[in-house]
This record gives sequence, structure tokens and C-alpha cells, in this order.
Amino acid sequence: MADTYPMSACEVCASTRFDPMFEKLEHRFVRCADCGLERISPQPTDETLAQIYGAHYYDAWGLHDNEAVVAALKKRTFAYVLDKLPPHAPGQKLLDCGAATGFLLEVARERGYEPYGLELSEFGAQEIARKFGEDRVFCGELQHAAFPDAKAGDFSVITMCDYIEHVRDPRQTLTLARRLVADGGTLAITTPDAGSPSRRVLGTGWTHYKIEHLFYFNKKNLERLLKEVGFTRVAFYPLWKSLTLDYISHQFEVYPHPALTQVARGIQRFAPAKLRALPLPFTTGELLAVATA
Repeated sequence: MADTYPMSACEVCASTRFDPMFEKLEHRFVRCADCGLERISPQPTDETLAQIYGAHYYDAWGLHDNEAVVAALKKRTFAYVLDKLPPHAPGQKLLDCGAATGFLLEVARERGYEPYGLELSEFGAQEIARKFGEDRVFCGELQHAAFPDAKAGDFSVITMCDYIEHVRDPRQTLTLARRLVADGGTLAITTPDAGSPSRRVLGTGWTHYKIEHLFYFNKKNLERLLKEVGFTRVAFYPLWKSLTLDYISHQFEVYPHPALTQVARGIQRFAPAKLRALPLPFTTGELLAVATA
């Protein structure tokens, strides 16, 4: 039965009918009864999110202990994303939204792009400024973004890796992205796939269900939203991430799971160190969408 609690209309289809899913850490997860968009309702407060996105948010990556290893893994994953983009001419501008500490931007620069980053955390923005210059980073939200030598329509590529699920208004965010990207340009999105096999198998224990993830798309409703804001074609790919068993184990310690954390601890205990450190391709229930403006 559709949820009768008052809440705002669905960001994709404007429906006001929602099915209750479950509660986690005192937050309610619901699903649109018409298009299937999943979300937290009501959304976490600014104070709650500020606590999550604090100085230790990137500790889940293990940056402080294994920065070189983490950087290599992230770059391999981002190379996979950039491989799915159309061919580009040297010097084209690329904007990465939610750029973290700039690993995707490093790969983009190696491929001839002019890199720009948008990052909400001061820690990440400072790292991007150190790597690329203060004129190549904006610390804040997309609707306020400004760069000294780039304006709307100047970006041939916009990337949003692990970003769209964090924003409070995905329709507004994608509308802004369409204004910023050049006609014929490309938007690449990676995000948890609510229609993935891992979601169906793990159910409410799906590891992507986190309080900072406000929305959970499937391919159908994400494509609908992208086309409604002005993108013409959308291609989907499974997102293969480059991970090590050590990295996965670290993730399950930071984000505990009733069963998988114990499995990860067993791997840490019995698997050889060389095997645990070997970069391997994993798919964790996320999709890659490549949309053409």
C-alpha cells in the first residue's frame, strides 16, 4: 500500500504515492509507487549530513594509511569511466562534480583534458587546488559554481561519480549540468543501481543504503529524468571498480554489515597478503550512465 505520510512529489515523475520500505538509523526509506525512485523521506538534516561529511569522511578510503594504493585503485576505476566517453580533442574542458581529492581529474589531465573540479568538502577542494591551481576548483554546490576562465557551455564533459545520490534535488542538479555542458557534450554518472542483482539479493542489507545517499535510481527512471532535462541519448554500462580485498575489508569495517563484515575479516585472516593486495575488477551494484547533450 502506498505511504500516506505527507511528503514532496517524486523528483522524477511527480507522483505523490510512495511505498514504505524500511527504517535505518531513524530514517525512513520509501519507493515511488509509479517510477520506482527510492529515497530517504524526510531527508537528513544539514546537521546530520555535516557530521557524516566531516574531516574523517575520506577515512573510508584508507588515504591516511595507504594513499598510493588508494590512488592507484581510484585512477583505474576512473580510467574505466573515461574509456566509455566519446573521443575528444586535446584541450577540451572537463568538470568533475564531487571531485573528492582529484583522482579523476588527474586521469583526465593525462588524457589531454583541461580539468576542473567541484567539491563540497574543504579538505578535498584544497587538495584539488594544490594539484591543479585555485582557479580549477570551486568549493561549494553546483548551483553556485563559478570558474575564472570557464562558463556555461564551455565544458565538453561533466562527470558525476558517486555524486547524484548525495544531492538534495537531482532534477535541479541535472538541469544545471545540461546548461553547463556544451551542445553535443557528454555527462557521465556513476551511482548505485536500485535495479541491480546485488540490491535484489541483499534487500534492505544492500551496502549502498546509507544515510548520506538520499536517492537510489534504476536505469529506467534515471534515463527518463536525463531526457526530461534535455539530454538526447543515454547509454548504460555496469560499473566495474578496481578494488583489492584489503580495500574491501577496510570498507566493511567503516560501514559494518551483519554478514559481509565477518566474511571480510575471514579473508583478512586467511588469504595471503599478495592476494589481498592484488587489484581486481568488482561490480558492487552500481551503474554507469553516459548521456549526450
